[in-house]
Formats: sequence, C-alpha cells, structure tokens
Amino acid sequence: MNSISPQFVILVGILGSGKTSLLEALLDSGSGASTAVIVNEVGAVNIDGVVLSESARGMMMATLSNGCVCCSLTDDLATTVEELVALRAEAGQKPFERIVLECSGLSRPGAVMRSLEQLAKLRFRLHIVATYDCSRPPLDRDFEDASAQLGAAHTVVLTKIDLVSPERRAQARSVVAGINPMARIVDEFAPSIRACEAFAAVDTLVSPQIVGSESTRVGGTLFHPRVRVFRARFTQKPNWEDVLEWLENIAGMTGDRLLRMKAIVAGPHETDRVLLQSVGTTFAAPRRLATTAFDDLAAVFIVRDCAMVELQQIDGACSVSWTALQR
Repeated sequence: MNSISPQFVILVGILGSGKTSLLEALLDSGSGASTAVIVNEVGAVNIDGVVLSESARGMMMATLSNGCVCCSLTDDLATTVEELVALRAEAGQKPFERIVLECSGLSRPGAVMRSLEQLAKLRFRLHIVATYDCSRPPLDRDFEDASAQLGAAHTVVLTKIDLVSPERRAQARSVVAGINPMARIVDEFAPSIRACEAFAAVDTLVSPQIVGSESTRVGGTLFHPRVRVFRARFTQKPNWEDVLEWLENIAGMTGDRLLRMKAIVAGPHETDRVLLQSVGTTFAAPRRLATTAFDDLAAVFIVRDCAMVELQQIDGACSVSWTALQR
C-alpha cells in the first residue's frame, strides 16, 4: 500500500480550451496505468469520453454524462470515486497515483469541491488544474466562469500556444499571473512535457513570498480590472476562533465573488501554525504545519468585482492591515 495519498485532480477550463488534449497527452506518456479518469460533459453523447477511452489502454475509467458536475453529480461523483478505489483494491493492484475529474467547461471548482466533502476519509491531495487557451482568451469569452476557474487553480496550463505569436504567449502568461499570483504556470510547447508538468504533484502550501511580502510578479504583469488580489496581515496575533469567524464573514459577504483564499494563522495553541484555504466559499480542512517558522501571519484573497474597502468594512475581532498585491 502506498504511504503517499493519491492526487485528486479537478481539471477545469472553458469549452474548447484543450482539457481533453491535455489528458490524452498524459495517457500517451505512459501514466495511464496509475491514473483513473472521470469524464463529465454536458450532453447525451459524451464525445470526450469516447476519445479518452481509445487512449486509456485498459485504464479504469467512468464516464458521467448526466449533466454538469457542479450542479447535479454530487452523489454520482462520490459513488464513482469510491467504486474506482474499491475495484482497484479488489484487483490487488496498487492504489492510483491520481484520479482526474475532467469537468465540463461550465464547472466551477468550488462547487466540485463541495461534492467531494463526503470523500474526506480517502485523504486525497487536491490539485486544481485550469487550461488557458492562448488563441481565444477565456476571460474575453466567459469572464465569470473563467475567472472562477483560473482564480482557484493551483496550476494553470497555457494551451494552443502553437497558434499564437510569442508576444501573445507572453501576454497570456502575464494575464494568468495577474489573475492568480499563487498559481504555478505551465508554459511548455511539447504536449508530453506540458502534460507531465500539468499533472505533477504540487504542494499547495502558501508561499511565504505571497503571504508575507509583496508579490514578486508585479512588474510587467497584466492585471484584470475586475479581479483583485489583496493581503490582510495580522497586526496582532488573533484568537483562533476569531479568525474562523472573520473568514466566515468574508465568505458570506463576498459569496461567489471570492475566488480563492489562503492564510497562515496561529492555531488553537499559540505555537501552532495552521494553513487555511478556500476555493470559492468552500473551505478545506485546516492543516497544521510542521514548522512554526511563519511569524508573519497573513491571508491572501483573490476576488472578483470586490474593492478592498468592502473587505475592510467586514465585521470581525481580528486586527489586520490590508494591502493590494497589484498595482
């Protein structure tokens, strides 16, 4: 039995942005034997599922075709994942290294995460991967869905880069960095390298550069006027319960305008350091950090159509100093 928990990869991206091609490249690279793929596509005929089953070479796969995963597949998704894991164990095979859920272009990661809450016992390492079509910038086509996907992502993969000029490719990278300075950006021309980089395991720990200091990516980065990144630095060490209440108030006030939050805070015990994260308004379980070296406690928020003054006015017992990480 592997001691390392498998990845659960939520693969999102606007329709036609290259999600299936990215998955095909992963399967063609020889990673199919340790990967399970769950495909969800809107419509009665699941073309993506057919394409992938031809590439899977015997890999276990479940195709879900009864609607968008974010609105109607809560029970089906959890059941499918449990069955994939159980069948693998019954066959006497090693656990999957990763399970990839390819979402429809309409899906938002926060809603998908809510449908996975009942699978907490499987202890997946969550990895959200978003595709960004350089030839047809997604923020110009479907701003609200695209910003929710890009803002939530741990990894953003630039696709269709062979169809654009080097200048457009550089511009796409800059736009992604402006939308989500916490994301790892994969900008690789070769499909096989791009796929391996996209699905490589990532540690979702907040970078001290992002939480504790000014973002190093400000220079030359293109910021979208409707998506902002703000940091709230705790000026006094807050009470654990006060932090949780304050974050709940922020999530409640911002609603679907909150794209992502990450924070390092003091835990229930004074020496504890705890990582808190949300995708949209869906919060992950708190994670106690092995190190207590984080003394500069702070939270970073990626929001849409929300001014800093709105966040400053939210009730809470925490004493914080707000800074915009974009200029």
